[in-house]
Amino acid sequence: MILLPQPPEKLGLQENGELCMNSAQCKSNCCQHSSALGLARCTSLASENTECSVKTLYGIYYKCPCERGLTCEGDKTIVGTITNTNFGICHDAGRSKQ
Repeated sequence: MILLPQPPEKLGLQENGELCMNSAQCKSNCCQHSSALGLARCTSLASENTECSVKTLYGIYYKCPCERGLTCEGDKTIVGTITNTNFGICHDAGRSKQ
């Protein structure tokens, strides 16, 4: 049996459901927690028409950012980012322009 090496960007990254302290630790690039006191876990990115966060200052999300090709339409203010209230909905930007 030949074992192929993992790509360097995937070495040591956590799978969905595993504990994390920062989104950079997750293969999905989203470390999410449901409350300030809850444990954070790696989670899939938000799909179309689901809640999302535009960005985070802390590396941990209450709502994950959108999957590739989707945009998070929501609060983009720094206050929303600081208070973790910058939630929106994932939309397909290409489809909404048609």
